[in-house]
Amino acid sequence: MADEGQGREQARELTELLRASVAAARAGDHATSWRLTSEFGTRFWLADPADLPEDLPTAERTEFHVLRAAAADRMELHDDTVADVRAWRALAEDADDTPSAVLALSSLCLVAMVVECDDAVLTCGLAPTPALLTELAARLTDVGAGLTEDSPRHVRVCLSLAAMAGLTCATSTENAPKRGQFRALCARFTSPTVQPGDRVLTEAQQLHADGRTAEAVTLVTDHLATLDPAVTPTQVYEAHDVLGYLSLTAGETPEEMDTDGVLAHWRACAELALELGAPLEGMHRAEQVCQLLNADGDYDAAYDLARRYGKALDGAPVSPALLNLRAVRARSALGADLPYEAFALAASTADWSALTPDSERTLACLSIATMAAEEAGEAGTLGSSTGETVVSLLERAATLHLDRGERIPAAQVLRTAARERCSSGETSRAVELMERALRVLEDPATDAARSPDTDDDMLTWHLADWNEDMSAVWEMADRPDLAVAYAERAARYFRDARDHSGAALNWVSAAELYLDQGDGTACDRALDLAHVELLSVPGGEPDEPGATFDTGENAAWEGYHALRNLRQG
Repeated sequence: MADEGQGREQARELTELLRASVAAARAGDHATSWRLTSEFGTRFWLADPADLPEDLPTAERTEFHVLRAAAADRMELHDDTVADVRAWRALAEDADDTPSAVLALSSLCLVAMVVECDDAVLTCGLAPTPALLTELAARLTDVGAGLTEDSPRHVRVCLSLAAMAGLTCATSTENAPKRGQFRALCARFTSPTVQPGDRVLTEAQQLHADGRTAEAVTLVTDHLATLDPAVTPTQVYEAHDVLGYLSLTAGETPEEMDTDGVLAHWRACAELALELGAPLEGMHRAEQVCQLLNADGDYDAAYDLARRYGKALDGAPVSPALLNLRAVRARSALGADLPYEAFALAASTADWSALTPDSERTLACLSIATMAAEEAGEAGTLGSSTGETVVSLLERAATLHLDRGERIPAAQVLRTAARERCSSGETSRAVELMERALRVLEDPATDAARSPDTDDDMLTWHLADWNEDMSAVWEMADRPDLAVAYAERAARYFRDARDHSGAALNWVSAAELYLDQGDGTACDRALDLAHVELLSVPGGEPDEPGATFDTGENAAWEGYHALRNLRQG
């Protein structure tokens, strides 16, 4: 009975939310609309429209799908977005609410744009943007034929928003013919009395697309100066959002972007959304701000913002956007010296992410979890099985690399796991992992395609590097006889890969191992071979005027001279 009563109460609260959302939309109260969208996504995501009251008006029943589509869009759940936009459109058409149906069609255009621009996965099937834009332009032209300032506000708002969405889509997809067509439709349907401020932001978007970015920045900056956050918070948000985008695209290359501008404007967006109680609206900007803060080493600020968003989003379903935010929070927790929390966040996020096509995020989370586990283990907060936990994470990463056809990264990860086991005295486990890494390196079938990082020279170099690691494993295991054999093999592979300093370093290592075993003759022979490799490196010897060397070459020369002097002394 308690569950049944609770269900009725939830249905009543959802019905009230839908009515409030319809009222907010009719009044142009965007702040309330944003807040209710987040409330729907965090409290009513699992609600079934079939459970809505039978006598619920069509407007409220349609609003269920409008809100669910908006929430799904913010969470990057593209299939859900399409499904609910289609349901919204169907209900609007059944109710002869043609303007709302046209607005729904424009939403499909935006979904198609995002999916195509981000190369996202969509399983439900959606027409390409050119086809959707053609249909939208035709519908706008037909429905707007008799539009006047005396037309109902609902009609004017729907057509204005639909025209702006079409222009955004045509601009972003660089569809010049459609861009011109939608510019004309926007000029016709978007009036300051219907969409205050939207005309300014649309004009700025077009100035930027025309290469007149400085004018766009001035236009939006001047517009922002006229706004009061307490009166029009959503317009302030949108102005900062556009200015952040303009800062992001300020230079010819990503390195030339105005990072400070991006951070300042999108940080303002993230904070405004939280103040409004609309975390779904700001979660993507919050994630991007946290990435920038992490890149600057400001982990405490990134962690604080991500933590506050995590709390505000409690109840939201697992989604790509939420996983991205959790991943960036895990990274900031690691930098903020919270290794156990970083491990818990990264490991659980990796588990969820593994169920999605985003292998990059999964690999990033496995990497964060690995580093956090090592730090948590050193701090004594992860228990006695830290070593195997780290190895397990690394093995998962290796498997994922192999699934992606990346044998060299897979082998490198397995070698990292081997070094961890070796440092813990688990020699047999380390050797097992090293042998797995070698099988991966030597199996060309694991390549998705021949590429610069898997050509013959690079593969030879990585085989050399593997032998160098194996030498270190046997040296740590107190098996100098095996260590020296792998060091010599590494030197020969490095020579074949034309890495003479790497070859010299390994001959010096072999010489030192021979000397420790009392084999002076073998030591001298290895030193002679090291000298040959060192002379093959352009630049001469370190004591020659003008000679320049990297760290590896200097180490090889220093090791060579130290051992040679010892032998001759």
